[in-house]
Amino acid sequence: MIIKLTVQGVVYDVDAERLLLAEARELKAYTGFTPPRWFQALDDADPDATAYLIYLAKKRAGETLRYSDLDTLDYADIDLEIVEPGSPEAQSEGEAAAAGEDAVGAAPDPTQASGQSGTIPSDGTGSTSVPSPTASSTPPPTSAP
Repeated sequence: MIIKLTVQGVVYDVDAERLLLAEARELKAYTGFTPPRWFQALDDADPDATAYLIYLAKKRAGETLRYSDLDTLDYADIDLEIVEPGSPEAQSEGEAAAAGEDAVGAAPDPTQASGQSGTIPSDGTGSTSVPSPTASSTPPPTSAP
């Protein structure tokens, strides 16, 4: 189950079915919920379940926060939408992502060798190579008599 979560205008897509053991332990420590009970509590709009979902989404996105930082959020700034795999919305999002991949895949890879074009590396001893200076162009200091 993918949960599309919007918090203060920032959208997070959370794959709630993929929960690390550490995240499940954290869930239980913060809320008292086991993962199955958490899913039910999310359906019931439980504020503790919602708070952990926000915490999990922000943490997975690399944001640094404390769980208590969520206490000041306004419910009006939170939108939660469950997107089931196979639903028309999930398929349209998946098709859009696939179309984006196709567009990217159609462009030539600039890192691939392209046959005979480009320059051929040389050892630097050809007639056009300019030796690098090995001595300073500044005259050596003279000693005073």
